[in-house]
Amino acid sequence: MNGYKKLALAAAVSSVVGIAGCGGSSGGGSTGGETVSGETISGTATAPGEEGTIASFTQPSIFEVALNFVVAPVAAAITGLNPVKGATVELIRVDDEGNQIGDVLAQTSTSTTGNYKLTLPQGVNLAGNLVVRITGQNNKQLRAQVVEKDVDINPVSEFVLRKFIETGADLDQLVVTDVVKLSGKVEEFDLTAGANLDEMFSTLESEVGDFVESEVAVVAGGKGEASTVAGDYRSAAFALELHDAENHSSGTYAHSLWASSFQLADGGENVVNVTLVDEDDLYGSRGGPSLSSAEWLNHESEFEEVNETFDGILTQSGILAIQGEFEEEIEEEEGWRWPAVTYNLVQAGERGLFFVQPNEASVRYAVIDTNDDGTPDALDPSQKLGDEISRSFEVFARQPTNFQSSDLSGQFGRVYIASEITTGELILKTEVNTITFDGNGNFNYAEVMEGHGHQISLSASGPGYVPITDPADTGTFVVDSSGDITEAGGEPADGFINDTGDFIVMSGGDGELGSYSELDMTLMTKLPTDSGPSVAGKQYRLQLISMKLDTQERFLLSSSKFNTFLTMASETEGAISGGFLEVEKITLGGQLSVSTDMVDGAEASASISANGATTITVGSSEGSTTLDGFFNADASLGLFALRWEPTEGDPDELGLVILTETN
Repeated sequence: MNGYKKLALAAAVSSVVGIAGCGGSSGGGSTGGETVSGETISGTATAPGEEGTIASFTQPSIFEVALNFVVAPVAAAITGLNPVKGATVELIRVDDEGNQIGDVLAQTSTSTTGNYKLTLPQGVNLAGNLVVRITGQNNKQLRAQVVEKDVDINPVSEFVLRKFIETGADLDQLVVTDVVKLSGKVEEFDLTAGANLDEMFSTLESEVGDFVESEVAVVAGGKGEASTVAGDYRSAAFALELHDAENHSSGTYAHSLWASSFQLADGGENVVNVTLVDEDDLYGSRGGPSLSSAEWLNHESEFEEVNETFDGILTQSGILAIQGEFEEEIEEEEGWRWPAVTYNLVQAGERGLFFVQPNEASVRYAVIDTNDDGTPDALDPSQKLGDEISRSFEVFARQPTNFQSSDLSGQFGRVYIASEITTGELILKTEVNTITFDGNGNFNYAEVMEGHGHQISLSASGPGYVPITDPADTGTFVVDSSGDITEAGGEPADGFINDTGDFIVMSGGDGELGSYSELDMTLMTKLPTDSGPSVAGKQYRLQLISMKLDTQERFLLSSSKFNTFLTMASETEGAISGGFLEVEKITLGGQLSVSTDMVDGAEASASISANGATTITVGSSEGSTTLDGFFNADASLGLFALRWEPTEGDPDELGLVILTETN
C-alpha cells in the first residue's frame, strides 16, 4: 500500500517526551535542575561563515530552502560551522521575552578553537532563563540556555531559545533536562550551515521549525493529569498526498482514510498509556507522467488487529504528545525513511476530544540484498527514488459507555470533505450545513446552500469549479451503546459519537482498482441554543490542510505549522500569525518543492450567528480565503471548510480548518 507512516502504526512511535514541571526554585533557578553553582561550565562557540564571524545578512534570499525530507540516522552536528575566536562570553539572566535582567553575572572569552570556560557564581544554578551570550557585528547574538555543564553556543541553541520565547514559555520554570533533550534532537537533523547567521536561521526555520515548535509546546506545557483523559477512544483520519520520482518519470496524487480503536490509560501523573487496538485503512491514488497519460489508479483496503501499547505525555495546556522517531521500512522493491515527528494531539476543551494535524514526509530508496540470501534487507541511500509528502487530520473521541438515543439531541453544525479519483478527473468537495436530532434517533438534514457547497476538479483539459446544492432530508440514526454509528438515513454507516454527546465523526469510502476511488469525512459539533458563542479575547490554535488544483496541472498542498494561531480582538475582528508549509508540484509527474509562508497579524473578519454558524474571511490583493463553518456553544472549538477564491476567477482550493481554544 502507500509508503507513508501514520500515527496509528505503533512501530512509528517511541518513548515519552519530557514535560516541564510547575514549581520553581529560589533565585530564578529551574525545576528539576542540578545545583552546580560555583562549578565550571564550558563549551564551544560556533557560527556559520569564515572563522565563525557572527555577521549580519544584508540581502536575505527570497527563497527558503526546501524541507529536508530525510534525517540521517546518526548526524554528528551541523556541517559548515566554524569556531568563534576571541569572543566575549557573558553569563546573564533573561526574562520571558529574552531581554537581559540585571548585570552580567560572569564573563570570559573564547580561545582560538572557540572553546570557553566560565565559573558559575555562588547561588546561581542551571536554569532555562540562565544564558551564555556572545555578540558580534551589528549586535548579532548567539545564546545558549545554561541547562547543563557542557553548553555549546551555536545557531541551534539560539534557535531553540527563540522558539521558547515565541511560545511565551516561563523560561525559569522549564525542566533543564527537557531543554537538553530538545537541543539534542534538533542536532540529529542532517543540516548544512549557510554563508552567515541569518541564512542559517532561515535554514533552521524551513527544515526543523515545525518540529521544534511542536516539541517546545510540550516542554513548556506543564504537567497534565492523565486520569482525566483515560477511556476507550475511536479515531478517524483523512489525508491528501503528493509523491514524485527522482528520475522525473512519474508522480502520484493520493488520498487515504483510516479509522482506529484506542485505549488510553492512566500511566501515573502526566503519562498516558496508549494502546492501538485495530485499524481499518482505505487508500487510493492516480499516477503517471501526467493526468493525460496516467498509468495506474489504485484503490486498496486493509484491516489490521494491532494491540500495541506505547506512551504519550499530557500537558496542562491540553496537548497529548506522542513522539515518533527516525524510521526505516524495507520492502521487496523499495524502502522508505521517515524523519522524526512529534504527534501533538490538541485537546478541545477539558474533555476526551483531540485533533492532530501532522506534517509528514518520507524519502523512497532502492533496496539491496546485503547477505546474498535473495531477499532485500537494506535500503541504498545512494539510490534515491523519490519523495512522498502527506498532510492529514485525525480526530480522537472518547466513547460513551451506555449511549442512548436521548443522548443525541439538538442542532449540530456539519462540515464535510470528499475526494474522488477517477480515470479522467481528480475532484475535491466541501459542504457546510446543519443537522437537527430529536433525541429519538431521528434527524432533519438542512439544505446545503450554493454558497456553502463547493467542488473543484482537475483533468487533462484543465481545472473546473461548480457550486454544490443538496436538498433537505430526514432520516434515522442507528447508534449502539458505545456510540458507534452503524446506520444513517437507512444506509450502512461508519462513525462515532463522543462521550459528552456533542461531537460526531463519520467517514467512508468506495472504489475499484483501475476504475475509481472515493473517500469522505464528516465532522459535526453541537451548536448553542440560547445565545451566540463569544470569541472576543480568545486565541485559537489553527490546524489546516488544503489542496489547490490549478491551471497547467499545478498542485499545491498546504498545511499549517503547529504554532499558528487566530487571535480574536473582538467578536468580529481577529488576526492570524504563524507559518504555512506549501508543497508544490507542476504536473502529475513533476518534482515536489516545499516552501514556508510566514504570516504575522493577517487581518481576519468574522460574522457569527446566534446558532454558531460562522464565516471568517482573510483578504489579500490576490484574492480571499473564506472559512465557512461553526463554533460550538462555549466557542472552545470551531469546524470550518476552507476555500480560496482568486480576485478574478472561481475557487480553486478547498480544505479543512480546526480551531481549538488555547489555555
